[in-house]
Amino acid sequence: MMETRTLGYVEDSCNGRLIAGERSSCVRHVCTDSRLAKPGDLFIAINGDRFDGHDYLGDVLGQGAEAAVVSRSRLGHGENFRPRIEVEDTRQALGQLAARYRQDFKIPIIAVGGSNGKTGTKDLIATLLGQRLETLSSDASFNNDIGVPLSLLRLREVHEAAVLEVGSNHPGELCQLLDLIRPRYGVMTSIGREHLEFFQDLDGVIKEEGAIAEAMPPDGCLFVNGDIVGLEAICVRCPGAVITVGEGMECDWRITSILQDKEGSSFELISPKGDWSGDYRINLLGRQNARNAALALAVAAELGLSREELDQGLQRCKPASMRMEMQTLGGVHIINDAYNSNPDSLLAALETLDAFPTEGKRIAVLGDMAELGQASEPSHTEAGQLAAKLGLNGLVAVGQWAGVTVRAAQVAGLVNVAEFDDLTVAGHVLAKKLEPGDVVLVKGSRAAGMEGLIELLSKTMEN
Repeated sequence: MMETRTLGYVEDSCNGRLIAGERSSCVRHVCTDSRLAKPGDLFIAINGDRFDGHDYLGDVLGQGAEAAVVSRSRLGHGENFRPRIEVEDTRQALGQLAARYRQDFKIPIIAVGGSNGKTGTKDLIATLLGQRLETLSSDASFNNDIGVPLSLLRLREVHEAAVLEVGSNHPGELCQLLDLIRPRYGVMTSIGREHLEFFQDLDGVIKEEGAIAEAMPPDGCLFVNGDIVGLEAICVRCPGAVITVGEGMECDWRITSILQDKEGSSFELISPKGDWSGDYRINLLGRQNARNAALALAVAAELGLSREELDQGLQRCKPASMRMEMQTLGGVHIINDAYNSNPDSLLAALETLDAFPTEGKRIAVLGDMAELGQASEPSHTEAGQLAAKLGLNGLVAVGQWAGVTVRAAQVAGLVNVAEFDDLTVAGHVLAKKLEPGDVVLVKGSRAAGMEGLIELLSKTMEN
């Protein structure tokens, strides 16, 4: 819920026109989902891919919303909603309102970007800062031109810091989001082969993700994974300070060892701030989460938190939903990494599976990686080859590219493989093969819906 603002404030921020309302009337919350509209809300009617908010203005009015922001081109749907603010583009108006509202707050805002690990790192930073500072954190993966403005509009006078995630799948998107946020601190988790259908190649990814460096003010600071490709090209774009965090000898904050177990990782960190050097523990799976935790520690230390507060914060960190999330079904360990997938995040996940201590079988269940364009076939071939190279005990591939993945694994020497077009069939077959002590990685792009297979396994194996 935002601080109370008048309709006049909204009208001016959006370059809109208030119809049948008083500029002095107030709103205290911005809503884009008609189902959630409440008395006192400002409803912004967004025309999305699946729904048009203008079609639900009657519902919103009945639920007591104070006013609506509507598009002039959709007046046939909104002329009965009074008061209303008419704008050229409601999606743009949401961003304009958020940008104006953000200027009312003089607090440090941290923008977290990168190809992989954004949500987990954002959550880590927010949890650490929360040990001392009242910290706003964006919900889930609210990292686009709808989610970022809605996150900014939750700022309140009580907040002492904010951590917002920024994402992009088309060139230029990141710059627009950063213009809204105006961060003082930036965090870049990784550079990898993401959305190659739109970025073309790794250089395109570096160019886009590097926008976070350019967004830093002269008195700001960029915290960057010091082991990424394109590091120098990114750092030279930063007007402020740059702090590198990683396993390389030249990193400012250097990770000297990472030990993994069934519950998470322990790692040793050498800090340029001597009091923060030492051993740390995080109950999140994967080397990548240890690296993300080190980034979060560097940020929190820069903002003044003590070593004791950092340790307490790490103990409270939990995995984000469907991101290396562990659950046990009938004695079988399931690593749920079904939120998304690309070649580099898949590499990290498979290595985590390979390092997981177990006396049972290690099985990878992989859905398609989306938005890779011409890189789709070689990327899925690489996935199969890696599964074989790691010596996994089994590979199940589901989706359009399942055959490519499985054939590559077979050629590379992996015997126990299976491919499926249908997620449900794959789940039923897999459930019959699993035994207590086995560990299963489930991963795929958002469009693959691999969490459905886990739900099926849960129902099947509980019965």
